Amino acid sequence: MELLLSNVSAGYGSEKVIENIDLSIKEGDSVFIGGRNGCGKTTLLRVMAGLMDFGGSVTIDGKDISKMKRKNVAQLVALMPQAGEMYFQYTVYQTVLLGRYARSNGLFGSFTTRDREYAKECMENCGVYEFKDRLLGELSGGQLQRVLLARTYAQETPFLFLDEPGSSLDIKYRAELCDYLGKWAEGKTSTPYGDVRNTVVAVFHDLGQARSICSRTVFLKNKTILADGPSSEVITPEMLEEVFDFDVAGYIERQVIVR
Repeated sequence: MELLLSNVSAGYGSEKVIENIDLSIKEGDSVFIGGRNGCGKTTLLRVMAGLMDFGGSVTIDGKDISKMKRKNVAQLVALMPQAGEMYFQYTVYQTVLLGRYARSNGLFGSFTTRDREYAKECMENCGVYEFKDRLLGELSGGQLQRVLLARTYAQETPFLFLDEPGSSLDIKYRAELCDYLGKWAEGKTSTPYGDVRNTVVAVFHDLGQARSICSRTVFLKNKTILADGPSSEVITPEMLEEVFDFDVAGYIERQVIVR
């Protein structure tokens, strides 16, 4: 299965945030999307998830994503948004269970025993089951981020898009996130179209975290793709300086505490 973008442009109002994007994501890929703030990383994830209008073509398994039913797209693609994009006051349990909607026949009353068990498993894996009855507004930033991650896993899709999944997590949960994503990426997910190899596409600010999870890197700059290739070849001091207009490697070296 392949997610294919051809000459894609998207933005807000009359302003284009990304333009002329050609990108292929094949099942089994693990892709880091990087670049400066405002370069279009979140917009690109939202386009690939079928959550905003765009120009050009986006297909998944050869099907035009803009012509697919939303529920069918949600059976293949799940997007974990940034924590600030939550608008409703549900409990943790209700929020994670909503991730099962694409696999269910309706809202809360129609969820099966397996839906509820799977949601519980996702909460336990993300360390949020202990406060399952708390409202989202009562959570810390790190707790909320783990709830969003649990909801995304609960959707049980082979394509997993993550928008800064570790930004509010402490070092323990960041390490656990890397381990869990690494194991998940090695598996497959059963879909209405057959078993599909798991695929991760993620935006990170932590380059170490990105390299530990993603074998491929795509850098955005000036509204389009600047570089695309193996992380070991793309994440270099020279490329980082070109992407960020800043000596990233030198800055990191200066932050090292010599003992």
